[in-house]
Amino acid sequence: MTKPELDQSLEFINNPEGELQIIIYANIKGIDEPRKLDIKGDDLPEIKQIFIDGINSFIIDKENFTVLQLSDADERGKCFYQYDLEVPEELKVLERVIGNDNLQNFNFKDNSLSNIKSLIVVLADNKNEISLYKKVSTVEVIGRGGHILKKANQRLERFDDQLLRITSKFQVLRVNREIIIIDLDSIEKIFGFHDVITREATLSLDAITHMGLIENIESLQELVNDVTFARKLTKVAKNSPVIKSNIPNASIITFSKQHPFTKTKMKYSADGSQFKLDTRVSKDLLIKILNDDLLTSELTKLHYDSLAKDGMEIKVKGTTNEGSNED
Repeated sequence: MTKPELDQSLEFINNPEGELQIIIYANIKGIDEPRKLDIKGDDLPEIKQIFIDGINSFIIDKENFTVLQLSDADERGKCFYQYDLEVPEELKVLERVIGNDNLQNFNFKDNSLSNIKSLIVVLADNKNEISLYKKVSTVEVIGRGGHILKKANQRLERFDDQLLRITSKFQVLRVNREIIIIDLDSIEKIFGFHDVITREATLSLDAITHMGLIENIESLQELVNDVTFARKLTKVAKNSPVIKSNIPNASIITFSKQHPFTKTKMKYSADGSQFKLDTRVSKDLLIKILNDDLLTSELTKLHYDSLAKDGMEIKVKGTTNEGSNED
């Protein structure tokens, strides 16, 4: 999904077909199924507008943002991420609530607002729907702790209840059957996302091991649980142009010996057929080599470390094949 496609899929919130409806569910500690919040009808239009404004502000209005595959995440800013890894259970609820009339209402006899972990906000018109995942922070449940005073005529007295503050901030949305991460930093800290990254990084490590390119493969194995490195490693199995193109090991080694960014920083086995990774720098450079991040301008002959490599299809007269010669 591209950013224009994402914007288009969300446009119905500003121009709905029929009435735009809102339903809010709560994920509660210790309970598998979400609970529907029974909100007074007169309050729903204002709450709905809060999330419409949030979607416009956080997504649609950010014209200079792009959409990347989550497995292709890197240090680039101004990105949303299309989820293409194993989906955690807490994100699967974004789909399960759609059209599910069997979910129970939130019951104050059984639960309190302080037990709410997150909210699922569904916006739908006659043809379209989206669901938002919103982590409930400690400051959004007022009365969770401490001694709160409220106005009582001209005096202050203790407030013994709890309040749920609704804000426009959300971290994830599901639209057109795709999950889009809006706030990656927040998502990485919850619902076992680190475990997902570690498992995906292990698959990448298996792919590298199979290549026979590394003499001391254990030097990478020890970094699989390092989340920062594991995120870089995750890109390799799914998106490495070098692996997908079956580039021979000998060509990879030759490239590393010639490129100015790597020729003095990489070490090799005695016969020169494998890398010997003895520093964190060399391990990071290996990932850049496999992800084809080290580029040279054909025009200026200058060398670049480039994270963004958007492919271009060259259409030539009489053919649609990339790189074909014109008759």
